[in-house]
Amino acid sequence: MTEVNKAVEAAKDPPVVSGMVDNEIAIKLIAEMLAGRITNIKPQYDFTTELGFTYPAVEQTLKVKGKEAAAIMESLAAKGIVNKSFFDRFLRCRRCQSVNLRPSTHCPKCSSGHIVRGRILEHFACKYVGVEDEFTAKGRYVCPRCKMELRTIGADYRSQGVLYKCRDCSEIFNVPFLKWRCLKCSSLANEDEVDEVVIYAYSFDESKRNWLEFELQPKVRFVELLRQHGYKVTENARVKGRSGAEHCMDILATRDDGVVTHTVAIGIEIARDRIGLDRVLDFDVKAYDSGIHDKILLIIPELGEEARKFASYQRIKVLEPKDLELVLIGSPQPGREIVKEPFEFKSKSQLIQYLEKQGYIVKEHAEVKGRSGAAHNIDILATNDEGIITHRIAIGIEVDEKPMGLDRVFDFDDKAYDTGIMDKVFIAVPGLTREAMQFAKRQGIRVLAVSKL
Repeated sequence: MTEVNKAVEAAKDPPVVSGMVDNEIAIKLIAEMLAGRITNIKPQYDFTTELGFTYPAVEQTLKVKGKEAAAIMESLAAKGIVNKSFFDRFLRCRRCQSVNLRPSTHCPKCSSGHIVRGRILEHFACKYVGVEDEFTAKGRYVCPRCKMELRTIGADYRSQGVLYKCRDCSEIFNVPFLKWRCLKCSSLANEDEVDEVVIYAYSFDESKRNWLEFELQPKVRFVELLRQHGYKVTENARVKGRSGAEHCMDILATRDDGVVTHTVAIGIEIARDRIGLDRVLDFDVKAYDSGIHDKILLIIPELGEEARKFASYQRIKVLEPKDLELVLIGSPQPGREIVKEPFEFKSKSQLIQYLEKQGYIVKEHAEVKGRSGAAHNIDILATNDEGIITHRIAIGIEVDEKPMGLDRVFDFDDKAYDTGIMDKVFIAVPGLTREAMQFAKRQGIRVLAVSKL
């Protein structure tokens, strides 16, 4: 099995909605934000609801309620589509889930709620301690315990300052014990017995605009175009490279033409400014390690000059917005599918006929100029420009009386390499030696060994 085929088998199934959002109805909300009709999403208090708040803009736009609206916003925040900021904090009753709670102060000694706050006086003579209003009688201070009049502060009594006193157990204290009364079920709970709920406001992250606009329109159309051309499409595909490293391809497209299997690595690079060389280099390294030679980069907004030269040298097809739109305009009509036929090879004419049915332009004894400047004769050159990418297959034919050795396959591979053709088929009559077959396999050459031609 070739490295490319191993990579295809290692690819995972695509996530829903192109990996962008888990809930398809959220796309409508994103469209509203992109159009500028919704920018900031703030909660609105409503203690009659289960959550105690609502997101009116979300609920009205998507026709959802409460928890579903909140879950959608959290999902978009997790994806980095919106920014979230603290708005408020609620406490929730564990018994009935209501957020309609009222604070209730209690005595830290006996837990009674019958407490009072005021200036605390202490009568020296009988040691009675109480709130100022307990001592007040007809404009004078009179001890409620011994009924003596308190005339002079410091001599008859002293003030302990403003404190709390429990009416039930007479405890004096600085800070009351806080509890929470649920106004729905009337339960009383300690502060550590209620749940805290933080609510957030959300705002659209403008730095994601280019990415979202691409995800919602061109990418969906591009993936559909690939499928119409007969490709199996996997988004966010995990591919194991020859180095042992695992790479993530934004899109992996594969199509078995019968003669060869085309695997296309498609990278997506989106930024506010020009895309630099580093990102193109990273993509090229991933594709090379994965054994994939058909490469496409979808670029928004555009490539820098140095990156463009590198992409051209590495035979990476670059589709900037205007290029992608031209590709999509020229796409097949909806519903069109590539008709697949079983591949059978019994003669050269049958092979050519099969390739032509698959959309290839076939030329026999084609002269192709190599990068070295030398002109090479290819027995059969099959070219298929599908608008997305151009596939070229070099087909060599060798006939002898006995299985051929390494030299014939090496010469064919050398010609293909110099001409930059990576899809290679070698027809050997009556076959190849073991050594030659091993070399062909290592070089990614498909060998069609037949007894006669």
